[in-house]
Amino acid sequence: MVSFKSLRFLALVAALAVLSSLASANSFEKLKEMGLNPKSVTEMPIDGMIAYEAQNGQVMFMTKDGRYVFSGTASDVWNKKVLETGADVMNSARTIPLAQMEIDFDQLGALTIGAGSKIVHVVTDPKCSACKKLNDQMQDLSSEYTFKVLVLPALGEMSREASKKIACTQDREAAAKAFLANQVDDLDLPQNCNMDAYKQALLVADYIRVREVPFLIGPNDFVNRGLPQDLETWLASSSSFITSPDPANATEPSETPDAESIKEPSSGQTLNSINSLNNRLRESLK
Repeated sequence: MVSFKSLRFLALVAALAVLSSLASANSFEKLKEMGLNPKSVTEMPIDGMIAYEAQNGQVMFMTKDGRYVFSGTASDVWNKKVLETGADVMNSARTIPLAQMEIDFDQLGALTIGAGSKIVHVVTDPKCSACKKLNDQMQDLSSEYTFKVLVLPALGEMSREASKKIACTQDREAAAKAFLANQVDDLDLPQNCNMDAYKQALLVADYIRVREVPFLIGPNDFVNRGLPQDLETWLASSSSFITSPDPANATEPSETPDAESIKEPSSGQTLNSINSLNNRLRESLK
């Protein structure tokens, strides 16, 4: 049996190592060098929590500073599954099962791009440069995939009017064409517009913890935060959301915007605690 003292030390060392290198493909190697040799380390979609799977299959949840360690039964209510193994934890951390959650992007005013049999859900921003790159890739894959796209003001005030114009355009095909052609500003913004679906979309984005745009959920429920280096490859394989020793499907690195001004990176828009995307979404509801 592992003593509390050794368990606490293990948690502290592992957590600090992961905290400093979680986004790096070398995080596993660093842990091995420290004698921990984990079977897997997963960043949970909860602020400040990771899951550590030992070689013997034991799974522990811990805060990134190593202070709190949780053991026992954990269940993923969204996936309706008890997390018993490291594989269970990884699958839970990198998926959002919209169908099981009964979340329908069509009812939230999503644009439909493509006519393929495989459905991809996207949260994007009309002014985001990385999102514009994604638009081109989506059109290239439109025969194989159908993209359900929620256009929301992730970048704040600069995107709010454009997002509302898309939400208020009754001709959804025309709205999609304007969005893909970067001509949203040419759309009209009616004075009397039912914004219910738009407001519900903002709440859903907050609920599923959208932190970056573009935000993608693949046909297999895998999540990608930011712009994949190659959309087609990512859609055909797996999510880059979890820490993995294999960086083949890694997302292009994102930049954190300055607290005073939002900077658009070339790959993805990460929002810090001051200018969090969720706070901006909540502001849009007022």
